Amino acid sequence: MRNHTSLSGPTAVGLPRAQLPSVLPCDTCIGRTLNLCRPLDDARLKHLLSLGGVRHWKKNDTLFRAGDPIGSFFKIRKGVVAVFHMLDDGRRQITALRAPGDCVGYLDKNGSYAFEGVALTDVEACAFDRRKFDAFVAQHSDLAAALAEALSSALKQVGFLTLVLGRLRSTERVAHFLAEISALYTERHVSLAQPLTLHMGRQEIADYLGLTIETVSRSIGKLKSRNIIALIESGEVVILDFEKLRQAGKVTA
Repeated sequence: MRNHTSLSGPTAVGLPRAQLPSVLPCDTCIGRTLNLCRPLDDARLKHLLSLGGVRHWKKNDTLFRAGDPIGSFFKIRKGVVAVFHMLDDGRRQITALRAPGDCVGYLDKNGSYAFEGVALTDVEACAFDRRKFDAFVAQHSDLAAALAEALSSALKQVGFLTLVLGRLRSTERVAHFLAEISALYTERHVSLAQPLTLHMGRQEIADYLGLTIETVSRSIGKLKSRNIIALIESGEVVILDFEKLRQAGKVTA
């Protein structure tokens, strides 16, 4: 695995050939009412989809790689994507976990992807040519406002993650992560609330929370010993007391 986020340009790493569906998929997509798609009618949604089409990746495939010239960015329809940055010493910091309805691959640095994105599950996403999209946005003020709101929300999420990493101890970070991922997966229909399938191994959790894999394992053990969570053989998590879990990972000013 590897790290986050323009009229024609080179395609992102590993992009399969775009396929435009004969039937507009938006009405069955949870992202229809979220961020970019929310203000658009069917005619403008169809035009937006024509900027790239629907693409698919298998688990562990790279959607885009930091430093590569930016071509398309993506709005997730199904699956989970980790956005991350590789440090100079080879370690990885996952900066965001994106679920259906979220956009990834939009942020750039001097015309190149600023982060890397990898599929934590099989992923289906709508691709939008970045430069054609920006030209489309310039013609539609409501879409421009939705884009600004989406970027602001993503920035706030990253800022809050920084607060979590700076204020919480290791077990508190893991508790916060489990509570947040459970709520996100339930809201975006990624998995059932119970048992919770994380779609992440302990190394990915460690890379997200700024911990070592050993510390993640110890923290999970502490939450188990306090009867807040339980694990089943498949690796899924059963949250025994969500309120205690939420309190254990609460960020206070």
